[in-house]
Amino acid sequence: MPSPRVEEAFAAAVRLHSAGDLTGAEAAYRRVLEQEPNYAAVLSNLGTILVKAGREDEAVGCYRRAIAADPRFADAHFNLANVFRRANKLAEAEAALRDCIRHNPKHANAFFNLGVVYSAAGQLDDAEAAFRKVTELEQQVGEAHLRLGDILLRLGRPADAVDAFRAYTTAKPNDPKGLYNLALALANDNKPADATPLLHAALKLKPDYAEAHNALGLGLELLGRKDDAVHHYQEAVRLKPTLADAWSNLGVNLCEQGRSEEAIDALTRSLEHRPNAPAIHSNLVLLLNYSSRFTPEQVRDEHRAWAEKFATPVPPRPAPHPPHDPARRLRVGYVSSDFRNHTVAGFIAAVFCHHDREQVEVFAYPSVQRPDDTTDMLKPMADHWRPIGGLSDAAAAGMIHADKIDVLIDLGGHTAGNRLMTFASRPACVQATVFGYPTTTGLGAMDYRITDPISDPPGATEHLSVEQLLRLPEVGWVYRPPENAPPVSPLPALTRRPFTFGCLNNPAKISDGCLDAWAKLIQSTPGSRLVLMAGQSAAGLRRLSDRFVKAGILRDRIQLVNRLPREKYFEQYADIDAALDPFPYNGGVTTCDALWMGVPVLTVAGTSYVARQGVMQMLTLGLGEFVVASPGELTDAAKVWMARRPELAEIRAGLRDRLAASPLCDAPRYVRHLEAALRQEWVSTLPRG
Repeated sequence: MPSPRVEEAFAAAVRLHSAGDLTGAEAAYRRVLEQEPNYAAVLSNLGTILVKAGREDEAVGCYRRAIAADPRFADAHFNLANVFRRANKLAEAEAALRDCIRHNPKHANAFFNLGVVYSAAGQLDDAEAAFRKVTELEQQVGEAHLRLGDILLRLGRPADAVDAFRAYTTAKPNDPKGLYNLALALANDNKPADATPLLHAALKLKPDYAEAHNALGLGLELLGRKDDAVHHYQEAVRLKPTLADAWSNLGVNLCEQGRSEEAIDALTRSLEHRPNAPAIHSNLVLLLNYSSRFTPEQVRDEHRAWAEKFATPVPPRPAPHPPHDPARRLRVGYVSSDFRNHTVAGFIAAVFCHHDREQVEVFAYPSVQRPDDTTDMLKPMADHWRPIGGLSDAAAAGMIHADKIDVLIDLGGHTAGNRLMTFASRPACVQATVFGYPTTTGLGAMDYRITDPISDPPGATEHLSVEQLLRLPEVGWVYRPPENAPPVSPLPALTRRPFTFGCLNNPAKISDGCLDAWAKLIQSTPGSRLVLMAGQSAAGLRRLSDRFVKAGILRDRIQLVNRLPREKYFEQYADIDAALDPFPYNGGVTTCDALWMGVPVLTVAGTSYVARQGVMQMLTLGLGEFVVASPGELTDAAKVWMARRPELAEIRAGLRDRLAASPLCDAPRYVRHLEAALRQEWVSTLPRG
């Protein structure tokens, strides 16, 4: 025990410390240590002063001496952990916090910081447990409830997050931060109508709350109020120009309005403020595909840069050791966030239904935040349903590796909710990407991009992919025709109606170069008109109309329609004589939709997969006369078909049957080709002998 004289000196040092005289307190603590070198409390307090002075290494030494003097001194372990946590030494911080808790199981702050450490490490389940322990130990509702709610959101459990945030707002109804978080959880739980009043209340309490403006924008988007959402995103970045999420959300919104170049600029701003955000960077590389400003080589390079920054540093997992039997049943896994009402779901269903179950065992890895009826429809089609939506990339990769998957297939590329980082550690023997994305992923760990000889002509496009091109014999993907589509209508132009061109693709695909070519086409073909999809934004609709007017096209020759319900979407084709394929980002499923409704598609043959999907579809159907070599030839082709209306009417009448009988709709044949290619590449990885 320290002598009374030492205790008195310690008390004097503590008074200086409490008064904020850190220099005096440090000197006083050191004088105490001269008399009692192993006084644990003094060493711990001195460490705290050294941390404030930025002398972390010395502080660590003090804390270690305090622990050596008294291993049960919980606060010394706690303080040591804080130094490690701030230095991002997460493993060391976790160990020190565990030591603290072992000696003081009711140390709420230690559990709180442990939750912070686990959160930073991506160990979300452990973080949840830590924050829940804090809520049990603390009588009052506080910051731990907010942290718990945030973790639950990241785990894909918005309903549970609502409960955590509601507990906080019930205790602190006038805290705008609590209202904001509760609203965010409700929006993620698909309850935007409940979320928006809370955000308005938060903004009333704190008008300059940039994050609340951003969240309100998200809620309004879910309610279909795209233009109101833009206002709040813009207000968010005005109030806080460094708010990366708001810039990102603004970019995505602008893209959906067809304002791709502005969207690219917004996402670039987002990355300036959060350069280490793979999801935001994914959004940017996706948008580059829509622009006519970038060459295919530039697009490839940006994808490669994404991978080098985020995926390449991930250490690979130990190589699986499958049985050396080339003929055994393959374990094939499919990863996607689109096991839901989405165009990718039709492809998934077509493939799952026709896999030879004696040859292939199908594992589905859905990363779906909001399951729906389509999710329920797809679930029984897989042999194994393994949700990963609430797992970190490392945990998802661990699950896949444990499942001993032979071939792992990505269906999303850089689209929203992608799990490319799950592929980064190479959890499967062979990894490939197909259908869901129109260009390279950039990942060195992605072995193959599955394609076809028309979209990727041999010897012409290999340099545009980081992956090897795995060309199937006929088509790279198949189309699942819609159920209950209306019958094909007669050619509208056989009557006295104007000849109508149309494009019902995402308006983001109408690049500047595309718009210029289409404007020239309409100008040069008297008696024609153009129907375009314009999304859900009134401002976007006006802007698109203004762009054509500026190009010299009268408004009465342009019909812009908002995004349509599915049945109305197919009915719209009854008014279209010939469709136009956007470029450089061609239509995919949308082109097949047009063909199913009897509408052939005029397409420009580009030099990369993204710009050759239309070529593949039209040549597969024997409709090469609808393919032109350059944008400048579109007008001449349009004039040709305007003059050949009886022949166009004949094509229209038989086009659905032609598509149905083609490789594009022959799912069993496609899947046999896919299985053969996957097995061949997998066998090539087996050890010889």
